[in-house]
Amino acid sequence: MSRVAVGEANVAYEVQGEGDPVLLLHGSTGSRRHWMFTAPAMSVRNRLVLVEYGGGGETTDLGKPLVLDDLVDQVLGVADAESLDRFHVAGWSLGGVIAAATALRAPERVRSAALICSWATSDPFLLFEGDLWQRLLAEDPVLFQRYVFQVGFTPEWFAATGDAVGALVEWSASELSSGAARHAELWTRIDLSDKLDAIKAPVLVIGAWRDQIVPFAHSKVLAESIKGAELIALDCGHFVPIERADALAAALSDFFMRH
Repeated sequence: MSRVAVGEANVAYEVQGEGDPVLLLHGSTGSRRHWMFTAPAMSVRNRLVLVEYGGGGETTDLGKPLVLDDLVDQVLGVADAESLDRFHVAGWSLGGVIAAATALRAPERVRSAALICSWATSDPFLLFEGDLWQRLLAEDPVLFQRYVFQVGFTPEWFAATGDAVGALVEWSASELSSGAARHAELWTRIDLSDKLDAIKAPVLVIGAWRDQIVPFAHSKVLAESIKGAELIALDCGHFVPIERADALAAALSDFFMRH
């Protein structure tokens, strides 16, 4: 685990593999472990830099409300610490929002960007969801995690996982980041709708047909709003990096190899 000071944050990150650099940005409430099933296959071809942005993983800060621009600063600060002049960036869920904002901020540095189960603007559904997540996290983290599993995974995943689901819920609840509620609060302030057409880097949008957390319609909007963006739809729920790790790793590796 490495660290770099960026503003008021001490940003944690991990490096795996060799090759063209890819910055990986985890989703809300979590850490670099969101990539634990996807990273091994990708690290064969790429130097992966798993960034834990503010509120996530082992990164520490002053606990203030999160600001998207500050999180982009942290991503670029990690790139600077690793001497990466040019890099690919991929983000899942909230990480996809940060990846898009990074491509907007540093067009001369971002070779390409992948936005996975992400969105441009928090509509009434996502606003309600962000508020609900904050309430559940405050009430009972295990209950929050049980809810997220139920809406985040497909019935097929539950059938394949069987009795292990209970233990996975408990483990996942113990792994929730200290800034989980701040991530959910940031959901309620996301709006990149009038900026997406300024993204210059090649973009891959990956959505999930059965996503009940960030519905697939948001991926369609991203792909339609970013000039030249590619769109891939996977048959699964929101937890693509877990439920469809092999397909995700293959799609990302292919896209980055082409750019």
